[in-house]
Amino acid sequence: MTQPPFPEYQPTTQRRGPVVLIGVLVLVLVAVVVAGVVVVLRLVDDKPAAAATPQAVEFRRVLTAAQGTCASPLPKAIVCDPNGMRYTVGKVELDGSHVSEVKAAQSPDQPGWYLTLTLDEQGTRVFAALTTQLAALQPPKNELAIVVGGQVAAAPTVTSAITAGKVQISGNYTKKDAEALATKITG
Repeated sequence: MTQPPFPEYQPTTQRRGPVVLIGVLVLVLVAVVVAGVVVVLRLVDDKPAAAATPQAVEFRRVLTAAQGTCASPLPKAIVCDPNGMRYTVGKVELDGSHVSEVKAAQSPDQPGWYLTLTLDEQGTRVFAALTTQLAALQPPKNELAIVVGGQVAAAPTVTSAITAGKVQISGNYTKKDAEALATKITG
């Protein structure tokens, strides 16, 4: 008899324990990596509403206010609103570096939209002192110009101190106008 060219196959018995253990470890490692990616993505998505840049918004005392021409270039202490109101303003009392959040929202009791600016701790203190001083003055010196991008977005009359760190800019804005102003403020 002649030998076959290949030896006859004989099954071997191996232990599956190490293979199963390695498989389980690989699955655990994949789960940990996926969980880490999810946590990182949530942290990126949960960033707060836009913070303003120092140049984007300024709070300045109104010294005088009158209808007038607003041709460029204007002197540094003169700013205008979109309706042609011309304001002579004081120095920048507070800037966007103290604004931590800007939101556009719809007014529940009136038509139109408004903006809410949230101030940080230092901004809240400065704004409280500023509005306390302004509330004691007569018009137009009790007005506060909120200047965005070199233009007055609002110049409300301050009748009482605002101490809670929330500033509301209202002007019967449309949704589009409020969102555009929020974008301007946040740069």
